[in-house]
This record gives sequence, structure tokens and C-alpha cells, in this order.
Amino acid sequence: MTEAPTGILAWGQGGIYDAIDDRLVIAAVTRYRTGLTWPIEVRAGTGLNVIVSGGWLGVADCGDRTSAVVGSRTDSTITAIPGPGTGTREDMIWVDVQPDEGRWLMRVITEAESAGRSGLLIGRITVPAGATLASQMDIRSVNASLERRLMIQGAWTFPNELRNEQTWIDAGRTGRQYMTAGVRLETGQWYKATFTANSPMAVSGDLQGRIGIGMRTEGQGPDGSALGRACVISYRQVLTAATHAQVIWTFRHTGAPVTRNFDGRIWVAGTGTYYHCSVGNQGDGLQITVEDIGS
Repeated sequence: MTEAPTGILAWGQGGIYDAIDDRLVIAAVTRYRTGLTWPIEVRAGTGLNVIVSGGWLGVADCGDRTSAVVGSRTDSTITAIPGPGTGTREDMIWVDVQPDEGRWLMRVITEAESAGRSGLLIGRITVPAGATLASQMDIRSVNASLERRLMIQGAWTFPNELRNEQTWIDAGRTGRQYMTAGVRLETGQWYKATFTANSPMAVSGDLQGRIGIGMRTEGQGPDGSALGRACVISYRQVLTAATHAQVIWTFRHTGAPVTRNFDGRIWVAGTGTYYHCSVGNQGDGLQITVEDIGS
């Protein structure tokens, strides 16, 4: 087994400042955000060795409401964990911080070991059953997340498609779901999901409706989607009276890291029919975005 890579925490000590004061400054200027500054390269080496290429840099949580800058200009080698007897296992390439010693330590841990753990996630490893070589594993870096970023965006135009669903679940059963691909939610991160309809319009009668956004487990059917946030919208049956509707759902993911699909839907409250995209020549009628907005 190779020796776990280690390095000195990077912060600028000087004058009469203590190290914890420097870490408080880092936490202040980053608004206590943690994450990689830019994506890194991780790859399989010989045997169970995993290579983390030099040049990576990030901000890690020290576990005491302070932050430290971690990184390395040279390649690091860590040891992967052999595969389970059956099924697959999700492991993490993790950087622990040791503020009292002024150092960081990189290692491979299981996903369960990451719950409530300070430090920094820099990579993921999907380990198949019986794997004894790193080359048999799916090794990948995580996205850079130090700055607020758009994780995913999807847009659609379905002009003049008559709709009259009356519940969140029914609105997802017609084959016209407005969904993104899977989004990976990390423990402790805040997210903002937004669903926008630029031209819903009543077709029969004045009616009240709802616009909502929710999520479901990746691969789950439309009935498995849980509504996260909804807003009231009003449709008026007036010629070409298209309206604008938007719902924003801000939430913090507190459980274990998971992949979720996000759904945006519109439905009526009562009777009546509507077009969810009545103006098809003015860009995408429906848009859904998910942003990582901090930890």
C-alpha cells in the first residue's frame, strides 16, 4: 500500500496573526464556501494506485468554522479500496485537514464515511464487484464548486399543445415532462432550482393554475417526483394574452450525496384548458435551471 499523500496547508501567516486568524480570513473572503477552484485530473495508476495530477487547488472546511487553502503542484498517489463481493460501491477521494499540524491528508474513503466530515471532496470512484485494479474502476474528479455556478440548464418549446391536468402527478403523465438530466447533490450544499414558462395562455375559460418544480431519484418514473415548491398563476382567456410564470425553489441538501432529476410542471386548479407555450417564435417557452449557490 502506498503512503497517503500529505502537504502543508496554504495560508499567509505573518506579523502577530495566529493561524486561526488567517483561516478566518479565508472563510470570510470565500463566504465560507468550500470546493475546488478548478477541475482536476484523476486517473488510474498501476495496481490499486490512483494518481491525482498536480496543479489542483481548493478551499476546505477545517471543522471549526474556519477554512484552509489546500492544493499541490506535484502529482499525488493514493490507494483505492478493492471492490465488494457483489454489487458496486461509491468511494470518494477526500482531503482531510489537520489545522493544529498545519497539514492536509489525501485518502480514499467510502461514501458513508463522508457524512458530517470536514475537509474537501475532490474525486469519486465507482468500484465494481471484485475489482482489484484501479483500471477496473470508474475514477473521476468532481466539478469545481468554489464559485456559484450553473449546474445544468434545459429548454423546450411545445407550442399550441392543449393541456388540462389538475395535479402535480397528472401533469407528468402526458409524455411532456420538463426535466433536466441528473444533478449530483452534495451534502451541506445549497441549491436554487428555477422553472420558467414564458407564455402560458388560457384556451377555455378564465382559470387558476399552478407552476411547480420538484425532483425524483434518477431513473424513477414521473409518479415518483416530489413537489418541492409551487406558485399560483392566473390564466385569462383573452386573445393572445400570454403570461409569464416562474417558480424558484431554494433548498439545502442535508443527506448523503445523491443524484436527482428535476421536474418542472404546470397544472390547473379547477376546470379549463391552456397552452403552456403559446408563443413558439420567441425562443424557448420552457426553461429549467439548477444552480449550486454555496455551502
